[in-house]
Amino acid sequence: MIKQILSEFLKLDGISAVVVVGRDGFVIESAVSGKVNIEALGAMASTGLGASEAMGNELGKGMLTQTLVELENGSIILSPLSAEELIAIVVDNNANIGKVRYELKKNKERIIAAL
Repeated sequence: MIKQILSEFLKLDGISAVVVVGRDGFVIESAVSGKVNIEALGAMASTGLGASEAMGNELGKGMLTQTLVELENGSIILSPLSAEELIAIVVDNNANIGKVRYELKKNKERIIAAL
């Protein structure tokens, strides 16, 4: 079920990978179009999200809801799903980030329920 939900994201323009990762960095499930090292992505996403959460806590800004890493050739959206899992979405420069964020917000509970 979760694979099907993640695959729906690949129908959006510019998405090359959607990965659900445990907080330990291990990939739980993924949907990929193209060449993406999902194991490396999982490990780095877990570390990146943890650092962002620590920064928010240190600054007293509350719980992290989402982080966007903008890079020269695309972006990575990271969002916690639960205390144990997170999601990483890799997008190209031609992706509509707003639409991707909307779809994530709309489907987050479905993803959590499928875990």
